[in-house]
Amino acid sequence: MKIFISWSGTASEKCAEELRNWLPYINPTLAPFVSSRDISKGERGLPKIASELQDCTFGIVCVTRDNQAAPWINFEAGALSRELGDSMLAPFLVDLPVKDLEGPLTQFQATDSRDKEEVWSLVTSINEKCDTSIDATRLRVVFERFWGDLSEKLGTIRDSEPQSDLPVRETSDILNELVALVREQTVRIQRLESTSQKPSNFTSNYTINDPREVIIEADSMSHVNLRDRVEAAAAEFTQIIGKDFIMRTRLEHKKRPSVWFLCTTEGVVRARSNAGAILAASSRYQVGINVESTKDNSVLSWDPDSIEPA
Repeated sequence: MKIFISWSGTASEKCAEELRNWLPYINPTLAPFVSSRDISKGERGLPKIASELQDCTFGIVCVTRDNQAAPWINFEAGALSRELGDSMLAPFLVDLPVKDLEGPLTQFQATDSRDKEEVWSLVTSINEKCDTSIDATRLRVVFERFWGDLSEKLGTIRDSEPQSDLPVRETSDILNELVALVREQTVRIQRLESTSQKPSNFTSNYTINDPREVIIEADSMSHVNLRDRVEAAAAEFTQIIGKDFIMRTRLEHKKRPSVWFLCTTEGVVRARSNAGAILAASSRYQVGINVESTKDNSVLSWDPDSIEPA
């Protein structure tokens, strides 16, 4: 599978080249393209890049604090998005956390390169899209074997770059962006419901308290079919946790609908660390979400009316 890796600037270029060398260790069928390495002397650069953009299946954009507003990085990201779709494009953040990402790239699911589990999630996404994918257990073993190599080299890239003088984003800016994104998502849901000839009276309320907290509450979705609500909640939970960590799913379409997941130990850990997102999904679809551990049969439960998981 071809992967187009975009870069702009020295640190971003070094990161792209390290990913180019590292990814085939994870899955030998991967064929990353990086313009600094894969355009021969004498070749016309832009036609070669345009050809690779059309042939690739997945795109990675190496983003730094300094280049996130660079015209070239956003041009290539836009071209990749048009060719591949949003779900096939991943900003790879070299020296900044997700909260400090700004501009057009915020619409994509970014990966913090310093977070091992986020990089693992990116790797599993790429593997799932390969014609020849690797079994999840084996993939994890290979990832654990080679993660240290990539992490060390990315750390060297960060340390070798001068400290950026760009200001860290204010909390209020981040919260305003979060609210805007959630409102945009609500509009998309309403449009989908309208297209399927369902009443579009679903609305969301947003409350910003202390600058560290945002509460999102959804009005009743009783007008939406129970089965659709349960299946939507199950799909969103699976996206949050990752299907590789879910052993079995059980849907209950009752007056009080719910969905049960039997998860691996790591899946339960992921559920705990993403409790806020799971509670938001439970509230949005008015569906109970329950996570049972394969290790000790303990259960985590999120109720649409609750504040914390039981």
